[in-house]
Parts: sequence; C-alpha cells; structure tokens
Amino acid sequence: MALAIVSAWWLVGGWFGGGLWAPDEVTLSEAVATRNNAEALRLISLGTDPNRPSRVRDGLLTNGYDVVVTPVEAAVGAQRADSLRMLLANGATVDDRELRVLRCYERVRGDSGVRAILDARASGAPSTTLGSGPDCAGVPLPVDRQR
Repeated sequence: MALAIVSAWWLVGGWFGGGLWAPDEVTLSEAVATRNNAEALRLISLGTDPNRPSRVRDGLLTNGYDVVVTPVEAAVGAQRADSLRMLLANGATVDDRELRVLRCYERVRGDSGVRAILDARASGAPSTTLGSGPDCAGVPLPVDRQR
C-alpha cells in the first residue's frame, strides 16, 4: 500500500513539475554529448538555437575541464553520426571554416559514421582532397579552445 501511495505521488508530482527528482538542466550541446537526442530535439523545439555554443561539463568530451562547444562539435566529439544528422536536419549550419575544424576534430576522435557525413559535405568545398583529409596544421580543436 505504501508503495502505491509513493508511486502515485511521484506520478502526479511529475505531471506538475515535482516528483522525486528535479529534471536535469542540460544545454543542447550537453544533451548531444550525453547521446540524448530526445532531449536535444525537445530543446530545439522549445527554441534553442542549434548553432549556439554552450557549456558541456567535464568528463563528457574532456577530462579535467568544462568546454563551450556548438552542438555539432559536441556530436563530432561524442562520435554520434545520428546526432549530427539530427542537428543538420533541424537547423544547424556548418560553414567552410567550421567544416575544416570538424573534419580535423573527427580525425582525432575517429568515427567512420561522422567522417562519412563530414566528407560528403566537404565534397564540393574547394581545396579539399577527400582521400587524404583536411590539412589540420594549426587548426584549433573545439575542446582545446579553453585550455
């Protein structure tokens, strides 16, 4: 009986913003870094800009420090081709400069699904040789900007 009362309280509290646990406060970039596409889509539907950089807590993309990255950078860092596709389909944009940074970042992370998406976007970019990858000399990676 006590379990039924607690369960009912939790369900009713959840409907009205209460419940046993407060909802996590995550940024769009952090939702992507934690592989939570449902939360990422919810945030976008509530008006969060899919191109705006936001904080990602230590331990998700880096060890020892928080970073501020775009959601697309978080998807590349988390090695999530599905998140990258979702962001691009929901308003995220990538210019030529950012594409080069993302392709260099992917080379460090090494995800073939992400690489295929980025290489396909770069196929029309001038001075890009797909077989050899981008020239990454001097390109600051998103997770190194705050160091």
